[in-house]
Amino acid sequence: MKRKKTDSKTSIGTIAFIATICFFILSAVPTIAQDKSSVPKKLIVGTIILPPFVMKGPSSGWEGLSIELLQAVTRDLGIDFELREYSSTDYFEDAVVNEELDLVLAINVTEKFELILDYSNPYYRSGSAIAVKIEGNIHGWSRVVERLFSMHFIGFLVLLWLIAGALVWFFESRRNNEMFGDRIVKGLGHGIWWAAVTMTTVGYGDKAPKTFGGRVVAILWMFASIILISSFTAAITTSLTMGELRGKVRGFHDLPNVRVGSMAHTEYFKYLTENGITVMPFKSIQDGMQALAENKLDAFVADEIVLKHLVKTQYPAHLHVLAGTLNHYYISMAMPQGSRLREPLNRVLLRVMENEKWDMLVKEYLGFAS
Repeated sequence: MKRKKTDSKTSIGTIAFIATICFFILSAVPTIAQDKSSVPKKLIVGTIILPPFVMKGPSSGWEGLSIELLQAVTRDLGIDFELREYSSTDYFEDAVVNEELDLVLAINVTEKFELILDYSNPYYRSGSAIAVKIEGNIHGWSRVVERLFSMHFIGFLVLLWLIAGALVWFFESRRNNEMFGDRIVKGLGHGIWWAAVTMTTVGYGDKAPKTFGGRVVAILWMFASIILISSFTAAITTSLTMGELRGKVRGFHDLPNVRVGSMAHTEYFKYLTENGITVMPFKSIQDGMQALAENKLDAFVADEIVLKHLVKTQYPAHLHVLAGTLNHYYISMAMPQGSRLREPLNRVLLRVMENEKWDMLVKEYLGFAS
């Protein structure tokens, strides 16, 4: 009897063990198949126009770095997608929370959205930059004229002529009085005239020193004149060149004193307001850049890559992006919290971005490799 009881207990234990194994195997089956079963067959993807990440081509077809990435990801997952265009990121929050969208294509990773959305792995690191209007040659020439006729410049020039003219007159007044005269007023006048025509390399030849001392002064004055004229020419060139690129805004420190615009409800807008800068809000980067081109703004702050692309393609002769960035952030995709899309999406993103083709796409759209 004892043996039978022992055999019975062993059989029950074996059955329980087998049942436990089967339970874990059956539980794992949905997890293994989750990549295909949990991902919808068609993704509804929201986006805004954000060149060069998201653009519309000549035939209204979608193109850009983020579009290429989305195509690669959905192709790998074996699913389709439908793009829905929005005018502002303001609409993304409600659209994702209400599950009208499965995915937001390109969005900055911020604390505000992290509370209500899930982010994918970031696929690009960027920063804010400042776009300004190019100050044209008219302004450059006005500064040159202003400097030419300033009292400081004229006074300095007359002083040099007076010194050189007085020295040459001192040596030439007795032995060369027919050219420089022997009276102080008349002689100094001839000396200043000689200094002026010598400096400008006109050299009429109506007056020339004959004494040893006068010729030494002439040699020194000619070398000094060459240096002065060269410096003056360089100053004019620099003034005109800088006039092309520098205006009221030369960096972040100038922003509190000028009219600044940025896209509303973005990381750039938040950064500016936190630093005490009054900012005019715009619904899109394109609207802000147009306002800058029309002199309604002195500076516009947005994503560095987007600004450079717009300046290069739409405003090459009117706007300029200052060197350097103000703050850095990541660009990612976003989806509803708890979305089953997140894990398979992240795995595919990593595979796509490790491929050499990704570096080629970055170079194609951004102009440099990642």
